Amino acid sequence: MTTTDPQDEVPAGGIPIYPWRMAPAHLRTRRQLAAQGLRTNGQDIAGTLPPGRWGKTTYLYDVRLAAPKRPCTAAHRTALAKATRERQLRAAERHGIDRTEFEHDTDPGWDTAPQPPARPVNAFAAAAAREALDAERGWER
Repeated sequence: MTTTDPQDEVPAGGIPIYPWRMAPAHLRTRRQLAAQGLRTNGQDIAGTLPPGRWGKTTYLYDVRLAAPKRPCTAAHRTALAKATRERQLRAAERHGIDRTEFEHDTDPGWDTAPQPPARPVNAFAAAAAREALDAERGWER
């Protein structure tokens, strides 16, 4: 078995192309960095993998130069919620639903307290309910 030195496959751009599973341990894809809670931090591409099944080149970044992801602020969450709401309203309008139908209170208007089941859910519960009803009426079986 022969191994290919990635430096032999450096194109004119100067970014090495590593064969599948031959990249150094400190290089990661964007998804791998994200899974570790990191971001690329604006660094240049440190290497590539050859185009795979879908014909796309995978870029590799140095994990030592990566930085932690920025936490989402309250203002950012509010902006995302507002944008999502607007997108949903526009989708509803495309389907013939008027925007004003969504501008009411979100309370459904019915009592949401749990209610006991109208009928027993199994045979044992039915028998217990019958016995309780008979005892309440003063009947004996």
